Amino acid sequence: MYVGLCLSDPHPDRAGDGSPSRTLSAAYFAGRYHLVDFMLSNMVNSKIYNIGMILNSHYQSLIEHIGMGKEWDLARKSGGVTFFPPYHADERRSVNNELDGPLQRAAAFLAESHHEYVILADSSVVCNIDYRPAIEAHKKSGADITAIYTKKHITAGEREHLIVFKISENGKVIGVDKAGDLSGQINLSLGSYIIPKKTFIQLTAGEKNCGMMHFSKTILAGALDRLVVAAYEFRGYSAHICSPQTFYHYNMEMLDTEKRNALFDFEGRMIFTNARDSLPTKYGTSANIRNSLVADGCQIEGTLINSIICRNVRIGAGAVVKNCILLDGTIVEKNASLDCIISDRMVIISENRNMMGYRTYPVYIEGARVI
Repeated sequence: MYVGLCLSDPHPDRAGDGSPSRTLSAAYFAGRYHLVDFMLSNMVNSKIYNIGMILNSHYQSLIEHIGMGKEWDLARKSGGVTFFPPYHADERRSVNNELDGPLQRAAAFLAESHHEYVILADSSVVCNIDYRPAIEAHKKSGADITAIYTKKHITAGEREHLIVFKISENGKVIGVDKAGDLSGQINLSLGSYIIPKKTFIQLTAGEKNCGMMHFSKTILAGALDRLVVAAYEFRGYSAHICSPQTFYHYNMEMLDTEKRNALFDFEGRMIFTNARDSLPTKYGTSANIRNSLVADGCQIEGTLINSIICRNVRIGAGAVVKNCILLDGTIVEKNASLDCIISDRMVIISENRNMMGYRTYPVYIEGARVI
């Protein structure tokens, strides 16, 4: 009855984690997860097993990560994951200007399906939500569309990228805009909508831009005068990854046990990811670990404080890593010192190197670099 439609890069003009070579939904989170894991897990936990992924650019790592979808119980004869990559009709134009390819093919895919409703989801949003209560609320409301939102305070760096709703006393969305200069607790869009299939196809007919900002602020806002849009509040943990600063901020929030449990153990629902048969992490006799998340396959001999370490990272003896996010395969050699650094995959930090950023402006190191 329901089909999921995920935007793999809902903010195509921004690199969410700093990497120019990785689509946003393939960005890492909490050491061993990717952003797309949360939306796929939410769909599956809500018994939605037919999911379309609208791709933008640099999506190879995303496809490799999802594969056939086995870890999410999506390797099925009927249903599963369908990818909609962009066409390269004219190599002189950027892929971002050719987004009508995947969007219109997704609409054709929906038109041929027997499903009645579309669950449109923003893959840059980290949350643990069961869509079934929202679907039931949508049916009872009699609304044309249901928009899912949450009430929260946001940081100054997020205001430019996020959408807020103006909600009437009877629970209807009557305004859509950017967060802008709003302060305090706001009605923040969670980037998820419950839409009848026919309505979605009509709204997106001929559209060339499949970014979430465009859908919310242009398509949805333009339809408020003729469609009834109900608001459904989600009260769990949520994070919007839309810039390197938000990527760093919300990853670091996972060092807080209460917030980590609020995401990964919310109402007993699990978050699934691509499993790897890696060896356990090896800690040397001189290793000193404090308040850090360390994935499997690592070798730690130095000091690690308030940091998130992905798979197969090596930290040499005498090295000090503080307030950092180190992605797969990073090597920190002996006596190096890092503070507030985001290292992409396969980075090598040479012996005795010292690098420091700030919590509000972490330093990002591109992948496969030797420093």
